[in-house]
Amino acid sequence: MNTIQQLQKINPINFLMIAAAGMINAFGITIFLAPVKLYDSGISGTSMLLSQITPLSLSWLLLLLNILLFLYGYKKQGKRFTVTSYYTAYAA
Repeated sequence: MNTIQQLQKINPINFLMIAAAGMINAFGITIFLAPVKLYDSGISGTSMLLSQITPLSLSWLLLLLNILLFLYGYKKQGKRFTVTSYYTAYAA
């Protein structure tokens, strides 16, 4: 099954909800967590921590760690998971 067929199986309301969740997450990290150096969990928290101890920016670390996670997800879960995860990470 190709990627277009995979996308057609996903309900459009799911994409709207995923976009809303991504925007809320980005707002919370940018406004509340990053300025006071309070770390989130998961990839975003790991990126925040690494941005404090390395010269790389938070944006680049989020991108790098998410690419690694997408590759792992593609291998373990398939195209549909990877496409929705990609949309979640970069919709907002």
